Amino acid sequence: MSRLFHSSLPLDKVALGFLFFGPAHGYDLHSRIVRELGPVWHIGMGHLYNALRNLEREGRVQSTLIPQADRPPRKVYAITATGQEDFLAWVRRPVPAVRDIRVEFLAKLYFLRALGLEGWTELVGAQQALLAARLAQLEEQYARTDPAAFHHLVLDLRRRQTRAALEWLESLAPNH
Repeated sequence: MSRLFHSSLPLDKVALGFLFFGPAHGYDLHSRIVRELGPVWHIGMGHLYNALRNLEREGRVQSTLIPQADRPPRKVYAITATGQEDFLAWVRRPVPAVRDIRVEFLAKLYFLRALGLEGWTELVGAQQALLAARLAQLEEQYARTDPAAFHHLVLDLRRRQTRAALEWLESLAPNH
């Protein structure tokens, strides 16, 4: 499997989403992310622990040390009310670009379904509206660009990707 990690991916939101299921320690969170979102995300253990530290510093999670016999205490994280609000706002917001659909948008759909949250239809509709507006812009730019220009080729790819994403979104409505 190719490794995927990009600094703009919302690892903090994914961690909050998994903590929505209940408190967990970092290793369990990492294992669950790999098990549930492995086909979409690759997240290193170190990146997850950094995200958890930041979330705790920001007050979106809190931790408790749990003593263990013959081993160091285990740090268990729980989502706070602020973390819940932040996560719920994120999970219901469409992604800004077609390239974000493959990773971030799929993660949002996963959480909406896995957590039994309302908002699937609204999220898909908002994403369709956003991409339809973007497609209209791309079509306009494409029509104004010299067909011999490299930019014309780039715009053609982007508009085709946007159309494909819109077609896929259309297929989601009856399947959730």
